[in-house]
Amino acid sequence: MLRSRFMFSSLRKRIMVFLTVGLVGCAVLMASVSYNAIYTMQRDKIKTSMAFDLHQQTSKVNQMYSSLLQVSQQMTPEGTVGNLMETYISATDIYSQRLLSRDISYNIGLITFSNPAMELVMYYNPATGNASYSNLPLRSGFTRQSLPDVAGMGELKYQSPHKSLCRFSDDQVVSVTREIRFSDGTQLVVYVEAKSDLITDMNSLAESLNIPYTLVFTDSKDAVTYSSNSTAYAVGQRLRLSGQSGMTDGYVWNRMKGEYGYDITLLLPVSSYNHELYTWKNHMYWILAVALLMMFMLTLLLRRLINRPFLMIEKEMRTFGKGYMGTSRYHTGIDEFDRIFDQFNVMKRQIQQLILDVEQKEKRRHQLEIEKLAYQINPHFLMNTLNSVRWLAVMHKQAEIEKFVSSLIFLLSYNLGKSEERATFRSEIDVMRTYLELQQMRHDFEVKLAIAEGTYLDSSVARFILQPIVENAVCHGLDDNGKLEISIVPDETAQMVRIVIRDDGKGLSRETLALLQRDTPDQQQTGWGIGLRYVRSMLESFYGYKARMGIESTPNQGTTVTLELPVLHPRKESAS
Repeated sequence: MLRSRFMFSSLRKRIMVFLTVGLVGCAVLMASVSYNAIYTMQRDKIKTSMAFDLHQQTSKVNQMYSSLLQVSQQMTPEGTVGNLMETYISATDIYSQRLLSRDISYNIGLITFSNPAMELVMYYNPATGNASYSNLPLRSGFTRQSLPDVAGMGELKYQSPHKSLCRFSDDQVVSVTREIRFSDGTQLVVYVEAKSDLITDMNSLAESLNIPYTLVFTDSKDAVTYSSNSTAYAVGQRLRLSGQSGMTDGYVWNRMKGEYGYDITLLLPVSSYNHELYTWKNHMYWILAVALLMMFMLTLLLRRLINRPFLMIEKEMRTFGKGYMGTSRYHTGIDEFDRIFDQFNVMKRQIQQLILDVEQKEKRRHQLEIEKLAYQINPHFLMNTLNSVRWLAVMHKQAEIEKFVSSLIFLLSYNLGKSEERATFRSEIDVMRTYLELQQMRHDFEVKLAIAEGTYLDSSVARFILQPIVENAVCHGLDDNGKLEISIVPDETAQMVRIVIRDDGKGLSRETLALLQRDTPDQQQTGWGIGLRYVRSMLESFYGYKARMGIESTPNQGTTVTLELPVLHPRKESAS
């Protein structure tokens, strides 16, 4: 029920769903990548442009304040104009005062002439509210407190952009004021102003780049002293920012500190900042709509192409399920489905052949069961016959024959698996000793056994692995008066048992040794090959890849077979 609710059991539906999800995923991925690219490009472009424009305006204002500062220094008592003013104040006769007054006016005019941006330059007396030696008439109602101070300390103040104090000018200017005191105690204020192009620059940027900047001057207390757009930030409002750039109150901003202690901030509305992004979104909506329409048409087409062949396959399966084995030819127009129908016809023919093969195998199996019964009777008859011979030898007091037959019965019983006991190192050694005793009754060779005692002797081992190797050495390796050395030593640290079977017989040639190393049977593998292949198969079946068997041989010098078997403790066996 959960599968039918959350998954589609129909392949056609799954293909449609996967196709839809894939196309939608590709569209979303494309939109995400392009959005990130557009956003990054727009952000970097606008931030770079803002930083450049702000740097330009700040440099202009710094240069203007520097020029105004130089002019104000000339009007101090230490400067050219200020020195004349100092002499004028201390002069007692009227003629000297007139000459000095003319020189002061001339020098002020010379300053303004050499600086075209300079407008009003004057000495202002705050006590009387009158201007002294002003190059242009002062606007009425002026007070020193009305100037928008943005920076400065002590006697020197810098004013942010404001309307010119000249009566006949509406230009925007920046100004500098300096309080000075002459030798007779007279206190005056030097006021100099220069025309500013900030409004013109902001308007040209807005028209050429379609970027509505707002330029704001703030003092050390974050109070706005000038704003090119009062609707964004008004004069006197607080503008608290941290860092050099960021976003606040719907504006993207960039700030730079001037050389004389003021801050200039350039603000841009977020709507204008994201203008290109909004345009991209509108275009992307149209692209996605067209992509979805194309996806829908493609889905319908694929459904038509896939649905018809599936219906044909379903019909063919029903017919086959009713037992019809005849082949049919289909041409769907799609190579993959045509190949499926061809393979289906091949499968029908193979099934027909398999039915015939099963019938033949069933007949052969019945015949093999009969032969198996006959093969089972033969070993049983042999064992009973050997037991009869053994008792006959006992009755006639033939001890040697009785021992020989008893040993042979033990070997046959062990090899035929009649004994139900599990094979251990001890049982394998006993079988090997019994076999050697039998062979020593027939052949004259020496056997040297070196078997270390230990608990490993009672651990499980693969059945019937030592006798085939010893039999190969006795029957195919040793000559009369030969010597067979067998060493069995455990390694407690590695939990392994090392078995070495060495003879001093004929040895093996390099070709024969290479043939014995093969894992696959070969028609030429007789004698040595059959026994060793059996041992190798038993080791792999019992130990997997944990056991190792190595063969070293030199012609006329003998052969050495080395077995390294892991120790399987009874505790681990019972746990398994």
